[in-house]
Amino acid sequence: TVRIVVLMRPREEVVSSFLNKSKGRNHWQRHSRRQSHPRPLSCGKYVQPDKTWDSAFPNMSDDECEQFMEGVGDDKEVRPSKTCALRAYWELYNLAAKELSERYQNNVRIFDMKAALNDTSVKKRMLNWCGFNIPVLDTVHLNKKKI
Repeated sequence: TVRIVVLMRPREEVVSSFLNKSKGRNHWQRHSRRQSHPRPLSCGKYVQPDKTWDSAFPNMSDDECEQFMEGVGDDKEVRPSKTCALRAYWELYNLAAKELSERYQNNVRIFDMKAALNDTSVKKRMLNWCGFNIPVLDTVHLNKKKI
């Protein structure tokens, strides 16, 4: 039996993390194939297409990002930001995870990431569900950054 664990984080934590880890890159919006130069960011810097990672993430359309454009006004010339695309990506991922966990209740389960990594009872429940009947829980935590 296949068991798939989805670790879910709050949207703004995911957005902040991806913004920090992908400075100078934007895998969540389309790079125009007609442009001979990189796409500009809202800060005036340019983003180069990334052959390795761009195909690993869905490219969010401007329409999908539009609902996340707070404070931009009615200016249709303004393109949604990377932050808007990340929020749209999180919503898409969250919706897909919920649909899959409802459709395949015996195979897909969503756990809160913070609880699954930090709360022993949640960690045991998650590992038991995965088929580890007597999980060995280690307290080693090499990543010093707080989640």
